[in-house]
Amino acid sequence: MLVHVKKKAQITIPLKIREAVGIAEGDVLDVEVRNKEIVMKAVALGKMKVKFIDAKEFSKLKGIISLGGDAVKDTERLYE
Repeated sequence: MLVHVKKKAQITIPLKIREAVGIAEGDVLDVEVRNKEIVMKAVALGKMKVKFIDAKEFSKLKGIISLGGDAVKDTERLYE
């Protein structure tokens, strides 16, 4: 099946292909080049839950929102 590359290098994945692999609007795809071929894989992202917190509690999140560190320890710190 042929697709046309449009402005900004955009392509449309044909409906038959989207239906065959279960891709829907809003899904995230992992794209890579393998042996000079473009390979796309759907990425399963669980639904995110949003929790509002008091500003006083925000300092506990410091390790989570900074780069590096240990995500497990930072998460455990939230529940201390």
